[in-house]
Amino acid sequence: MRQLVVSSFLCVLLFSGSVFSSETEKEKLPKCEHVDPYENLEGWLALKTPAERKCNHTTVRDELNESEKTKSEWGIKSFAFDVLASEKLGPLRNVGKQAHKLCEEEKYDASFSTSIVVIHHNEALSTILRMINGIIEFTPKSLLKEIVLYEDASEDEHVLTKHLEKFAKLKGLEDKLIIKRSEYRQGLIRAKVHASRLATGEVIVFMDSHCEVAERWLEPLLQPIKEDPKSISLPVVDLINPVSFDYSSSMVAKSGFDWGLTFKWIYLPWEYFETPENNVKPFNSPAMPGGLLAMRREYFIELGEYDMGMEIWGSENIELSLKAWLCGGRVVVAPCSRVGHVFRMRRPYTSKPGMDTALYNAVRVAKTWLGEYEKKFFAAKPRGTKIVFGDISENIKVRDRLKCKDMKWFIENVYPELEPKVHDEL
Repeated sequence: MRQLVVSSFLCVLLFSGSVFSSETEKEKLPKCEHVDPYENLEGWLALKTPAERKCNHTTVRDELNESEKTKSEWGIKSFAFDVLASEKLGPLRNVGKQAHKLCEEEKYDASFSTSIVVIHHNEALSTILRMINGIIEFTPKSLLKEIVLYEDASEDEHVLTKHLEKFAKLKGLEDKLIIKRSEYRQGLIRAKVHASRLATGEVIVFMDSHCEVAERWLEPLLQPIKEDPKSISLPVVDLINPVSFDYSSSMVAKSGFDWGLTFKWIYLPWEYFETPENNVKPFNSPAMPGGLLAMRREYFIELGEYDMGMEIWGSENIELSLKAWLCGGRVVVAPCSRVGHVFRMRRPYTSKPGMDTALYNAVRVAKTWLGEYEKKFFAAKPRGTKIVFGDISENIKVRDRLKCKDMKWFIENVYPELEPKVHDEL
């Protein structure tokens, strides 16, 4: 997820053997046995939760043997989280009801067949399998059509295709899992488009490859789409600690951006939640984080999918948000839908050599959608004036075909905070 930096003190605490006060209680338990899913998938899938095993899955450095120490250090380097703790956590956990208690009283009747679309590049086997197991366990069978697992040219040591195929066979999920791999690096954006074209459900849910769903996560996500088929529906993104893998609820927030098209969270005032219904009803959001969202598959196609001229990663979430709002749709947060996400210590992936892909992509967004306001973008990102941003003619065609509104309308009707009422000369 974007623009959330996990403090470097986590790394220090990892190697000191304790993270938060709750870790002290865990350390009184014996350490969990380590079963490596890469080497013994059947054994790993048979593991019960640490609570059932009465053991501590978190990493205590002075208790590690050499193989565990090597695995932990490999995980930090490869994935920017402690893969040893993830593997000891096991193949499934129930994080329970994370949403407000009033959500339990809500009735949902949206019944779209749903395809979960997951892109993975250099992902840890344990995190993606725990996510899949959770989706299967906590999603109504009547709603879950399939899970598309699209591997975007992982490096050799991180290729998961064979492991995923074996997992599907062991679990009897061959009819639910669509497992594909690109031999050439597409980047997250183009890979999402290619993967979405494999989906057959009425609704697609894009999901990052290191998430865990809470109970009753999908039903509230689908309801706004039934009420308005031109909706992009977002869950509340909860926090999974990259060291301990503890799950914790996050604050309910909107998403926004500044004139540099940099994503930011917008927190709601406390008094908003003093009205009971505000704890359960969906609310509009000017933008989206990008990693977790649901929308009708046909609507995604109608909006022109993601911009296939973008490179690797960055700004595709802003582009899709603007397309939805300007072209007759909406972006909403469904507060009763909760999905946890591992917020890593850093972004461990390589980008395109010699290119700031986030800036390149942002320039394409500015040139397509900002109109007269593009000068504000280039004032915020002056390096963008030197970017050769490629062909945006297909994006312009989408804008013209859908008779989209302009940024002035967006500011006035959706995101007035983007341009506060202040005279330029002041």
